[in-house]
Amino acid sequence: MVEVQPGQPGEYQLAVIIPAFNAETTLGEQLGALCNETCAVSRHILVVDNGSTDATQAVALSYSSPQVPVRVVRAAERSGPAYARNAGVAATSSPWIAFCDADDVVASGWLGAINEALEQHAFVAGGVELGRLNSPWTQASRGSSFSNQMTLFEGMVPYASSCNMAVTRKAFRSVGGFDESLRVGEDIELSLRLWRQGFELYFAEAATVHYRLRPQLLTLFQQSREYGTIHPTLIERCRAAGFEAPSRLAGLKGWLWMMRKLPMLRTRSGRARWLWVAGRQVGRLQGGLRVRRLYL
Repeated sequence: MVEVQPGQPGEYQLAVIIPAFNAETTLGEQLGALCNETCAVSRHILVVDNGSTDATQAVALSYSSPQVPVRVVRAAERSGPAYARNAGVAATSSPWIAFCDADDVVASGWLGAINEALEQHAFVAGGVELGRLNSPWTQASRGSSFSNQMTLFEGMVPYASSCNMAVTRKAFRSVGGFDESLRVGEDIELSLRLWRQGFELYFAEAATVHYRLRPQLLTLFQQSREYGTIHPTLIERCRAAGFEAPSRLAGLKGWLWMMRKLPMLRTRSGRARWLWVAGRQVGRLQGGLRVRRLYL
């Protein structure tokens, strides 16, 4: 791992870590929002370049200033956001860590809300908002599944999304960081291990992130399938932790919904919603093969 930085890193109470791969078109908007935020403690931003071939590094460094230092951590030995986030944590000594993504935009007041929450809590989550960065038809793909409140994975464990998460360095290191074998769902899995260690998740209502959805139907389906594929693995880990897992046949409702909702394919927004559900269902079947347990 090689760091590129505009001067010495110094000591900061809070590090904001952003994993990035070929993010030149969206990273600037996120950094602009972060740099305009006020915060009661010293902070810096680490953009972890996970093997970009575009101008991601140049965009990141262009936002650096004495008031808000932006550093680039080059972490290309492996691919994946879990690896990139772990590399970012390793590159800072800050006792407080916040995570957000290169293609989203933090809402006004996000940094202050994160700072206030970390003063009292070791593990913090915030909400997401879909309206600002997405067209109505892409928003329709998620239905009512996105909301500004605490979220439970399959009704079992509360989790923080990696696009809007904060944690103390002590808590993060106590569980070994993100599981780098997971390409998606690593935030849910980390939340599970933190819960097992006794770190209760706190939901900071004022810490909102404007979340960017995939803008094409194919990529939307592919993302949903990835989430569905990891679903059985996460359920099995929750089961091993002592949770009473939902029935493996619970997914039948999704297949029945797809049959009933075939007329939705006539509209673009309907196709987006239907394909999101379809991707999840297909992924669950594929993921079940990995854990050798059928999940519909």
